[in-house]
Amino acid sequence: MFKSIISCAAAAACLVLAAGCGPDTPAEDLSQVPGAKADPGYGYNDTGLDGKGGAGLLPGSENSGNWVDQGKDGRIGEADADGWRVADPSGNRLGMPVIYFAHDSDVLVPSEQAKVQRIAAFLADKPELGLLIEGHCDQRGTDEYNRALGERRANAIRAALASAGVNDANMKTQSFGEDKPAVEGQGESVWRQNRRGVPVPMIIPGR
Repeated sequence: MFKSIISCAAAAACLVLAAGCGPDTPAEDLSQVPGAKADPGYGYNDTGLDGKGGAGLLPGSENSGNWVDQGKDGRIGEADADGWRVADPSGNRLGMPVIYFAHDSDVLVPSEQAKVQRIAAFLADKPELGLLIEGHCDQRGTDEYNRALGERRANAIRAALASAGVNDANMKTQSFGEDKPAVEGQGESVWRQNRRGVPVPMIIPGR
C-alpha cells in the first residue's frame, strides 16, 4: 500500500514537471511585454515619429505621412539588394508595433493580431510602401532551429497582413533567429522580449 502511494506521488510530480517544461500556451496577452524598450531598430517600439506613443501609425493621424517628408530631404535609408530602402532611417519604423510570440510558437495571439490590423490599415492607401518583416527568437534552441522558427514567425505575420488586404508582392521576410536580441540576458523576462516579429517599412523603387 505504501509503495503504491509513493508511486502515485512520483507519477504526479513527473506530470507537473513535464507541464512546466512545455511551450507557453498561445493564449497569453503579449500586447504589453514588460520592460521591452531596447534598441528601436530591433526591439520594442512605442514611439511614433512625433514621440507620442506610435500615434503616427494610426490612419488619418496628422503624422501618418511623415515618411514622405523624409524622402524630400534625402534621409531615406540605403537600398538593399532589391533596391528597397528603409522608409524611416530614425529607427522608429514609422511607429509600427513589434509583434510578440509565445515560446516556441509562430501563432499570432489576439493581442498581436490587433497590431497586424493596425499595420494593414496604415498601408492600405500607401502602395509605394513595402514591408520587410524580420523574424526573431530568444536564445534557446540551436541556431538552425531558431532561424527556421524566425522565418515561420515572419511568414505568419506576412500571411496575416495579406489576409488583411496588404499586397503580398509588397512584403518580404528575413529571419535573424537569435542573432539580434532586443535585450541581452537570461530568464523569461528577457526571452519574451526577444520572441518577436519586427515590421520595417520600406520604399519600393519605381513606385
